[in-house]
Amino acid sequence: MDVTAQLGITPICLVSDSEIWTHLVTPTVKGLLGPIVSQAAPEVLETVQGKFSGDEVSNLNDHRLYGGKTGFVRHPYIYSMYKTLNGAFIVKRDGVKFEAFCWYGDIDRSPELILKAALRDRRYDGTPRANDTALVDFPYDDPKHNAPLHSELKSVELSIYGFMPGSRIVDATGEPEFDRFFASPFSFADRPELFLKYFNRAWNTKRAPGQHAAPIRDVASHALPGFERIARAHGYDVIEMAASHYHVAKWAQSGGYVFSSSEQAREFASMTEGLAAIRAAGHPLTRSQQSWACVAQNLPAEHIPAALNMHGPLWMQDNLGQKCLWVHKPLSEAAHRLLSARI
Repeated sequence: MDVTAQLGITPICLVSDSEIWTHLVTPTVKGLLGPIVSQAAPEVLETVQGKFSGDEVSNLNDHRLYGGKTGFVRHPYIYSMYKTLNGAFIVKRDGVKFEAFCWYGDIDRSPELILKAALRDRRYDGTPRANDTALVDFPYDDPKHNAPLHSELKSVELSIYGFMPGSRIVDATGEPEFDRFFASPFSFADRPELFLKYFNRAWNTKRAPGQHAAPIRDVASHALPGFERIARAHGYDVIEMAASHYHVAKWAQSGGYVFSSSEQAREFASMTEGLAAIRAAGHPLTRSQQSWACVAQNLPAEHIPAALNMHGPLWMQDNLGQKCLWVHKPLSEAAHRLLSARI
């Protein structure tokens, strides 16, 4: 019996802070943060509350500790903080996940998150145990939508967030709701009039759905190779991600990722054909507009703008429920062999 695995100690927790800083923090982010000037002693924390606003963790399974008290987490996590000249580099880790955060500005005075990079072992996905970690923001217990790819393969999920400081929609407009629309447009789909009000304003910007701030340009080129290098070094067979929007799925495809579900691969192909039909009808689309057009398909049919209506396909991941658009990239010979017949 593998005792460490049974206790939830997976290879991902052995990734060092140095590896994360080297392979996942991009040159632009390092330039913004400046050099590391001090390091606090690592701490073991057990509360949901963080050290400042935005630093919180989660307790999705609502575990109650110490006689039923709230505000604690099922599994403690290790917290490491490195002060930099212009902010802080923070790493949180437990047995199944690490998260790295780059904060710009005075850490004691409302700093701005400019990079978040994480890898999570997927072995418990599809069971309630997946939600026991304090380092997930969304549940993964649904066995239909989040079952692991293959029982014989070690798989890890990547997630990445990178935005320039001072570039939030709310900073430019003073409108928190418009900012929330960019961050989570599907949450407005049940209010189609409000959705279309903001959709029409967003359409001619250069921001894609999910981009409530300006992307850091080198994150797109730096992230995938860095994640893959770490995953390979720690013995993982497969690396995965959940593609939140059309442009994210296309980015993943450009990096060699394939759809994990043949059904979703067909749905994505239908969406791509729909975009081609829109362009053929005389409506050119920028890269960001392609993603917005896909989001619009999830409106009630009568509210979809006529020029953008694909008459059928829906975007598969609304970032509200547990249905994900999983894509993956085999890293080992075993993964290539066992996954070759999936699509």
